[in-house]
Amino acid sequence: MHAIGAGRPDPEAIRLRAFELSQGPERANDVDNWLRAERELSVEHGYDTVDRDLERLGIAISRLPVEAGVVWRLSLPRGERVEEWEPGNDGLAPPAEIARLIAAVVGGKPLVPGPPLAREPGALRLRERIESQRLALISHDPGSRLGADPENLHQHRVAGRRARAFLHATKEFVDPEWRRSVTAPLRELASATGPVRDLDVLLEHVRGQAESLDEPDRTGAAWLVAALEEQRALARRELLTALDGDGYRLLLARLRLPPRLAPGVERVRLERIAQKELRRLTKAVNRLGKRPKDGDLHGLRIQLKRTRYAAELGPSGGAKRKRFLEHAGALQDVLGEYQDAVVAEERLRRATVVDPQTAAAYVAGRIAERQAGRRSAAAKQLPAAWKLLRKSGRKLR
Repeated sequence: MHAIGAGRPDPEAIRLRAFELSQGPERANDVDNWLRAERELSVEHGYDTVDRDLERLGIAISRLPVEAGVVWRLSLPRGERVEEWEPGNDGLAPPAEIARLIAAVVGGKPLVPGPPLAREPGALRLRERIESQRLALISHDPGSRLGADPENLHQHRVAGRRARAFLHATKEFVDPEWRRSVTAPLRELASATGPVRDLDVLLEHVRGQAESLDEPDRTGAAWLVAALEEQRALARRELLTALDGDGYRLLLARLRLPPRLAPGVERVRLERIAQKELRRLTKAVNRLGKRPKDGDLHGLRIQLKRTRYAAELGPSGGAKRKRFLEHAGALQDVLGEYQDAVVAEERLRRATVVDPQTAAAYVAGRIAERQAGRRSAAAKQLPAAWKLLRKSGRKLR
């Protein structure tokens, strides 16, 4: 980051950033917008060991040049903060009090400066969007653990998916090692949340369908719901294990830090990202053919999400972008409904088919369900058939 004078940000840059914030969805009053812009554009260097010992534990050390000196800031995982001011601007080692507090963590390893925070608009926008997903993960974490309202886990899962999509879309601009350190635990988190979310959706669907069944079938429906609830309980235990694990805590700590740009990258060109993903989406649609397979439609849905989230990285506002995001959301809902049906069929078969007898019962149920379609088709043909018969009957003499 380039600075004006003794590490102080350019006032014109602060004014521009404050104006951008005032036009965005997270706007506040003028004073708060200015203070946030000032914080973002300050020349603040992060420090850690070469092995990233502090980062792994959710601890952060930063050095901020100010008038006639520097401020060293130590931030701990539970929110504690220690700040020490030093006169002058030459000291590159933390003050004695901060060094004492982290001595056991660093184990004698020297601290080295990380890259300064980027103030370029694209990098700031990426930083904002990733921070929003971290806050969403934290916000819906307690509800996901409680499990009373499935929407909490849904929003928790969406936040993780968005973060992965943002990092995928910007992979040519961010440090590959840093990106892998975040995307790998995000994938592990998705593997833990996915089964529970699938069963939440399936149980809601099955319960709704059960209400419309005739009395002879309701006993079987109750047994099916109980079996799915048992599977969900098992999946939730695995989910809670993952949420209590070190990998999840480390993920939240890494997401709290600004994205680390790749060496030599001075600008994150967000304006190109959405168009690139849209071209990939168009190619995926063109490859589908007239009879796409389930896997092909699932792949299309994944690419659609990447395209939609890449568009979200662009500047907020604008009628064209808003319309595109609305249409992308509508198509995503259609593909999501299709995928939910695929998953439901697979899980229903696994939940009920355990031997040849239950396999026969499952097939019988599927064939019986088709009889409703046969009845409906026959009923639709009755008026026309009766009309023809009545017309020909008039000619009988």
